[in-house]
Amino acid sequence: MKTTKGTILAAVFLGLSCLTSTSLAGPGDITCSINLPAGTIIRVYPDEQLVAGTTSGPLLFTTAADVRFFLNRPPVLPRGSKILGRMEASGKAGRLWGRAKAQIVFNSILTPDNCEYPIDATLIGAKKYQIHEGVIIGRGHPRRDALALLFPPTTPYQLIRLPARGPKLTIRDEEQLVIKLMTSVYLAGYQSDQNLAGEQARKITPVAIAAKPQNTECSKLSSSRSMAFPARMGSLRSFQNATAYDVVVYSNGIPVGTIPPCTESVISLPRGDLKLKAIATVPDENGQREVEAALGLNDKQTGWQVLYVPARVSANR
Repeated sequence: MKTTKGTILAAVFLGLSCLTSTSLAGPGDITCSINLPAGTIIRVYPDEQLVAGTTSGPLLFTTAADVRFFLNRPPVLPRGSKILGRMEASGKAGRLWGRAKAQIVFNSILTPDNCEYPIDATLIGAKKYQIHEGVIIGRGHPRRDALALLFPPTTPYQLIRLPARGPKLTIRDEEQLVIKLMTSVYLAGYQSDQNLAGEQARKITPVAIAAKPQNTECSKLSSSRSMAFPARMGSLRSFQNATAYDVVVYSNGIPVGTIPPCTESVISLPRGDLKLKAIATVPDENGQREVEAALGLNDKQTGWQVLYVPARVSANR
């Protein structure tokens, strides 16, 4: 009887241990890329003070808080990540009518592991300003000015300052902005498939170009990446420009992106069959002209590289 009980207890113990090991090992085999779905809200701070009508060019923002979807799980986008954008349009307030306005376009996300991902996002909130279709609208006080103009003691003062402009639109670096992703962004996870992650972004490393002619002036690619213009639909592909000229990439005769000299860019291409062409802008004695450059697959067969500009054109430079 004792032998039977010992056998049963041993069998039960072995069965429970097998189930426990199976349940623990099962989820570890599942790997997938990290996804920031469309509609994700990201709160950011500008790295510099923004003034409508004065600030222009590229802008840099810092995420104010971790972006996470589940408790007790690592953040999908950690606090301190950078959002790259630019001031698309801005203007000061008018003298007699019209408020100050500013439009900010967000281009990409730069994560702490130095990976850059193109995004399609829009501004939906500012601390003390109204947002209309992604445009920040400055403040105004027409009622107060009208009452001050009609009130006799303040009428002379209002007439003197009538040519003055309206209130400025200023966003300080401690004022929070809220942006919303319009399309999903797939980030490279530590256990994700490198082929899937490579479609969206890759760390930029020097790339050796095979079979380059002697007139190529770039010994290696720059470690910085310039962003091409992202599209809502399509697949992201890598383009490496190993020449000393700006190159415009055409897909079926339509320009899809510009690659600066000696850099690697990510360009969104439409899905389906297409024909690519690379046109370089080359200076000459009379000005400049456009010349078709040699385009080929890169070493990993995951994108294309602009190999060289014809020797007869480079010799005229």
